[in-house]
Amino acid sequence: MKILLLVLLILSIPQSFSETIEEIVVSAVLRDTKLSKLPGSTTVLTEKDIQSKKVQHFDQILGMAPNVNYAAGASRGRFVQIRGIGERSQFKDPLDASVGLIIDGIDFTGIGLTGTLFDIRQIEIHRGPQGTAFGSNAMGGLILLESNTPSDIFESDLSVGMGNYGDLDLGAVISGPISENLSARLAMQHYKSNGFIKNGFLSKNDTNDFDEQTFRAKIRWRPSDKTQVSFTASSYDTNNGYDAFSLENTRRTDSDEPGHDRQQSNAFAINFVNESASIILDANLFREETDLEYGFDWDWSNLAKSNIRGGENNERERDSVGLDFRVSSKGKFENRNDTSWVIGLYSYRKNVDLYYNDHWEDDWGLYPSSFRSSFSTKRLSFYSEFDWFLLDKLSFSGGARWENYDNSYSDSAGVNSNPEDSSWGGRFSIKYAHNDLIFYGAISQGYKAGGINGQAAAGVDTGTAPEIVSFLSQRLEFQSESLHSFEVGLRRYQERLSWSLSVFHMERKNMQAKAWILFPPADWKSYLDNVDDGTNTGLEVDLTFQASDNLALTASFGLLDTKLGKLTVQDIDTDPPQAVDKANREQAHAPSYQYSISVNYLITEAVSLNLQLEGKDKFYFSNGHDIQSDSMQLMHTRLQYDLEQYEFSIWGRNIFNEKYKTRGFYFGNNPLKEWVNEPYYQLGEPRVLGITAQVHF
Repeated sequence: MKILLLVLLILSIPQSFSETIEEIVVSAVLRDTKLSKLPGSTTVLTEKDIQSKKVQHFDQILGMAPNVNYAAGASRGRFVQIRGIGERSQFKDPLDASVGLIIDGIDFTGIGLTGTLFDIRQIEIHRGPQGTAFGSNAMGGLILLESNTPSDIFESDLSVGMGNYGDLDLGAVISGPISENLSARLAMQHYKSNGFIKNGFLSKNDTNDFDEQTFRAKIRWRPSDKTQVSFTASSYDTNNGYDAFSLENTRRTDSDEPGHDRQQSNAFAINFVNESASIILDANLFREETDLEYGFDWDWSNLAKSNIRGGENNERERDSVGLDFRVSSKGKFENRNDTSWVIGLYSYRKNVDLYYNDHWEDDWGLYPSSFRSSFSTKRLSFYSEFDWFLLDKLSFSGGARWENYDNSYSDSAGVNSNPEDSSWGGRFSIKYAHNDLIFYGAISQGYKAGGINGQAAAGVDTGTAPEIVSFLSQRLEFQSESLHSFEVGLRRYQERLSWSLSVFHMERKNMQAKAWILFPPADWKSYLDNVDDGTNTGLEVDLTFQASDNLALTASFGLLDTKLGKLTVQDIDTDPPQAVDKANREQAHAPSYQYSISVNYLITEAVSLNLQLEGKDKFYFSNGHDIQSDSMQLMHTRLQYDLEQYEFSIWGRNIFNEKYKTRGFYFGNNPLKEWVNEPYYQLGEPRVLGITAQVHF
C-alpha cells in the first residue's frame, strides 16, 4: 500500500526533463574520485538527504543504502552491519570492528555515538572490503562522515526544531574568511528528547531519553596556491538513558534501576596537502580521547518475587592517535598511457581501559563484583595503489596493504595475552568505460586481527560445571579472519538519470562469529569463535532520477543471502545446556532484502514535499539463538516552505506508527513465568512528528 502511494504520485506528475543531477565526488578512497567513475559499490547521501528525514544520528538514515543494517541494544544503533558483516554489541571484551567509522579524518570506529548529523555535508557508505585504504577496521565496509568546510564568504545559520516526546533541537553555524588565506567554521548543536519509554514503576517518561551535544570547529589555511593546511577540532557529549526492554515487550517498563548510555569524545585532526610539479604530499594526524559508560538493569523490573536482581555498569577510557602519510602522482587519469600511483604509511595506537562492576542480590543477600582490563594495540601499515590504462577505454587498478599489529591484554582475573601478527589485504579491479557507462570487475581481500576471549579464559577458573569448562577451554583464543570478495558491476551517469548495479560473492575464512554461554543461574559470557564456510552473496542497486523540473526520485534495493558456517553454540533450552551446530543458518542481522524509495516534489517555487519509504526483511538477532525480527515498512514525510533566507518545515518519521524490533535476546528473565526462556525485544522509533525553522544569514 505504501509503495502504491509513491507510484501513484510519480505517475500523476508530468515530466519535462530539464534539470540535471549534481556530480558527487567520493573522498573515502586513496584519491578523490567522481562517483560516476568509481569501480565499486558506494552510496553517497548528501546534506539534502539528511534534511529530508530530519534525523539526528547516522543510524536513522542507513536504511537509504542497500544491504546496510544496524544493531541497537543501546540508546542508538552504534554497531553497523554491511552485507551481513559487522558486530552487534560490546560488553567486557575488546572490540576489533568490521565496519569502520571515519568522521572528518578521525577514526571513531567502534564508538558510534559520535555519528551525529548536524552540519554534515556528505555520508559515504562503502560496501565490501576496504583493505587497501583502511585496513582491518574496514573488512566489511566503511562509513565516512564529512562535515561542511569553511566558506570563502561570510554565512551563518540558526535552527530550532520541536516535536512530540519532548523533542528540542537547537543549532547554530557561523563560517567565513578571517583573512585572505585563512577561513574558519564553527558548528554547535544541542538535541534533547524524552525518548519513547514510560517507566511505570518510577512514574517517569524520560528514563530512555536523549541528551546530545555536538561541537565542531574547522580552520583552513592556504599559505600558497600549492599548499593547504586544515585543522578540525570536535567534541561530542552524549548523556542518554537506556531503559529499552520490558518483560512484556512493550514501551512501558518497570525497571527500578534504569540504565544509561554515555559518551564524551574530544578529538582533533591536522591535514597537510602540498602539490609540486609532479607529486602530491598528503599527511593527516589525528588524536581522539573518549570516556564511555554503559549500564543497564539486569532484570528490567522491580519484581519482589524475583530471587535474582541487579544491574551492570561498564566504563571505558579510550585514547588513540593515528598518522597517515601518503605520496601520490599528480595529473589526470583519463586517457591511454596515463598512469597514477599512491604510496602510503599508516601508524595507529589505541589504549582502552575497562572498569566493570555489577551487583546482584537474592533472598539471602547482596553480591557486588568488579572486573578490570587493559587493552592496547599498535599497528603499522604500508600500502600502495597503481592505476593504468591498458587500452583507450580499458583500465586496471591494483592495490595492496600490509599491516602488522602488536596487541596487549591483561585483566583482574589474571588473564594476560600479547598476540602479535601481520595480515594483508588489497583490491584488483578492471574497468571498461564507454561514453557514460562503465563496467567493472573486482577481486578484493579484507582482514581482521585475532585475539583472546577474555571472558572465556576467566570463566575456565570459575569452578563451574565441567561441560562448560571443557567448552570454553577450546575457545580461549580466536584467529584472524580474512574475507575474499568477488564483484562485478555496471554504473551509468547521465544528466537526468544515474544508476549502479553490482553483484557480489564473499567467502569468509576463519569467520569470527560471536556467541554466548550461560553460567547458571543467570551469568552470561560472550566469546568469538572461528568458523569455516561462511558466505555472503547478493545484489545491490542505486538509482537517482531527475524526472522533471519539479520531481526527483532516488531508490535503492538490495538482496542478500548469507550462510553462517559450522558454528557450535550452547542450547539453553536443554537441561543441562547442550552444544548445537548452527551450520549453514543465515548470519545475524542480515535481512534477505532491503529497499528505499524517496520522492521529492516541488509543488511551487517555495513549497516542496518529500516522501520516503524504507523496508527490510526479517533477520536473526544473534548467531546463538533463532529469534528473529519482523519484516518492516516505514514511511517518512516532510513539507517544506522556503522564503529567501528562511525555511520552515513540518515533518514526520514512521508516520504510520509501525511497531518494529531493532534488537532481540532469548533467555529466562521473568520469575512470574518460572524463568522460562523466551524472547525479549527492543522496539524501534515510533511515530515522531515535529516542526523546524531555520534562518540563513
